[in-house]
Amino acid sequence: MKKRFNVLKFILVFILILPLLISWIPSHCFEKITPEILKEGNYIDLLFASFKELSLTLITTLIFAMLISILLGYLSVLSMKVGRFFSNIMNGIESVPSILIALFCYAPVSGVLARSKGNASEWVSLMVFVLAATATTLPEAVRSITIPLSDLYNRKYSVSFRSYGFPKRRILSVLMKTDLMLDTIKRVAAGILLKTLVLDTSFGFVIQVGFGTYGTPAHLSPGALIAANRGILLGFATEGNPLFFWLPSLFLITISVAFLIILNDNKEVA
Repeated sequence: MKKRFNVLKFILVFILILPLLISWIPSHCFEKITPEILKEGNYIDLLFASFKELSLTLITTLIFAMLISILLGYLSVLSMKVGRFFSNIMNGIESVPSILIALFCYAPVSGVLARSKGNASEWVSLMVFVLAATATTLPEAVRSITIPLSDLYNRKYSVSFRSYGFPKRRILSVLMKTDLMLDTIKRVAAGILLKTLVLDTSFGFVIQVGFGTYGTPAHLSPGALIAANRGILLGFATEGNPLFFWLPSLFLITISVAFLIILNDNKEVA
């Protein structure tokens, strides 16, 4: 029964993140089934492009942030001095709102992005945003790995390892592969994805509102697409359709729910 529930949960998560997967399929493949309203002003192409960029941002940030989080979590338990040092840095980062961190990271390269065009600007923008997103997700991610790893190390069976002369680094490397830590890493990954999604949407919305169609930096995001089509709802635009605002919003909600399901998937590990 439990296995059946896990399969159903996997299928549900897969369905909820479909917008990210479908975005990699060329939009013209759906031309015959796409409603005419979505073809106005190249909207369907913009929709696909924004979610494709979002998926690329999520994957890149996840890989980068998880590698650093696991390394810092391991080092924090391996050495108390290292742990305290990184804890102070993380506390400082966590005290700053994530949107301000993103804007601060973009400030030094905003001039380059304004002058650059095409792929160069897009790649620079992506890399800078991944750096900002990683910085904002690290404090909680490292803490979420360090606490259970430290708890495992201080349990009785870990003491028996030490009695046989196993070095601390080897014991920790073994503990990192336990079911508890693997489940923890899975939920940390979901948390990183959820935070990055929120930051990407918020940042894209702010940039679009602040700079309009001439936004600098050029951050392609569903949030920017939502902001660009907010006028019809607020009454200061006569052209467009409310669907242009609500469709990406709905997709973002479904993707967020998928990450929340994974994040709250607490397994009882002995």
